[in-house]
Amino acid sequence: MKSAFYSLINFLNMTNIHDVYFKAAKTILLNISKIPDYTITEVADMCYVSTATISRLCRKLNYESFAEFKNDVILNLNYFNQDTKRLIFDYQLPQKNTLDQGKDVFNDHFENILNNLRDTYNRITFDELEKIVDKIHEANHICFAGNFFTQTASMQLQIELSYLGKDCLALYPLAQQKELISTMNENDLIIVTSIAGGFFKDHPDIMREISKSRCYKIGITQLDDFSYRNCIDLLLKVGNDHQSLIGKFSIMYIYEVLEALYHLKYGKE
Repeated sequence: MKSAFYSLINFLNMTNIHDVYFKAAKTILLNISKIPDYTITEVADMCYVSTATISRLCRKLNYESFAEFKNDVILNLNYFNQDTKRLIFDYQLPQKNTLDQGKDVFNDHFENILNNLRDTYNRITFDELEKIVDKIHEANHICFAGNFFTQTASMQLQIELSYLGKDCLALYPLAQQKELISTMNENDLIIVTSIAGGFFKDHPDIMREISKSRCYKIGITQLDDFSYRNCIDLLLKVGNDHQSLIGKFSIMYIYEVLEALYHLKYGKE
């Protein structure tokens, strides 16, 4: 869960470098650890802009207010160290005195990725993938739900589906995901993806909305069980029981396979 980081970086990557909001966003990102202790006035002073500019920047980042942005930064910073501990070596980072000039990182990370992909391949059947492809084809509207990374990972599949006339969205703001899900009906499809299950645990309000929806629901995750598991119609279990963020490679693999299978079965001549 690093949505504030993703929002800032995505904004910077898509904004003119001479824009006043670009400069403010860059300053905030470079001083992100100060934000929990700063008022909006102090942030504005740090960025050499007005408080109104900071408020508008927060809205551009899809937050209702500076207070909401600040709360998300606090959550992000709390999660950051926990996530980095799981990023490469599943449970803990290597100790510097055990490494041979980084060679162990190079080797172990490669092996962990291969193992995660292999476990994904062994767990999933072609029939499950084909069923997802068929459900996508049958749906009037498709909503991808998840945190920033999985929403971004789905983009190539969205492009293929949009090219073939499918109405699909993978909104980044969580409030907009919840609002979109509330409008969906039995002819629609929700695909909710969470690598290590954080989305299911951290956003019960969205999961409650998903559980109430009459549409068909597909879950993609490394978890066997999680809150609101009983509302998921089809669970695609990827990776392995380590629940490492290395599972992102398996998530990308699944999305790319779905794109290829959809193109083969329902693509244009």
